[in-house]
Amino acid sequence: MCKVDRIIEKYGLSGLDQELERRHRRGASLRDLETVINTRVLEQALLESEVALVGDTESIYHVLQGDDETPGRTAEIRSQLERAGPPLSDVESDFVSHQTVKRHLQNCLGVDTTRQTQITLDDAQQTVEWAQSQNLSVIENTLNRLQSAGILDSEHIDVTQSVRVTCEHTGDTFRLREFLRRGGCGCEQSTRENANNG
Repeated sequence: MCKVDRIIEKYGLSGLDQELERRHRRGASLRDLETVINTRVLEQALLESEVALVGDTESIYHVLQGDDETPGRTAEIRSQLERAGPPLSDVESDFVSHQTVKRHLQNCLGVDTTRQTQITLDDAQQTVEWAQSQNLSVIENTLNRLQSAGILDSEHIDVTQSVRVTCEHTGDTFRLREFLRRGGCGCEQSTRENANNG
């Protein structure tokens, strides 16, 4: 019995295998599935201990992992769990890695995890927008910290950013959305046309 099977049995996570297969078919990455499993583990542990925390379980999981949160927020959540919840070290020892997920899919469920990576324009735009949002959040938090420390003298600020793409061949610059809509800068097509006309 692999680790994923053990935690499914330990936490009563019936239907998790079917969910993993369904999400995998729909394009979820191994890291996405890792988060799904670990979130279910944490959720069940919190339910059994009747711990009430602010935020959804996935957000709390990301806090525990140190993703996109200040150390203070992470320490606060950890402290609340240690006081009222199950032993946090026990729960975290049941978390799985994406390599464990891959082995479970391949060896236990017979799922082929070797596949071509596919991406669409919508996927790309969502990824870039997510990255921009993360950058803005980091910048805004940093400015707010400077303001709180009395280093910056400003009360109401609005941070914006614009991503532009420049073609090194022609020097043309495009807003990212326009660049994606056009399908690139078009310089390769122009080069081919010039070569054919020549």
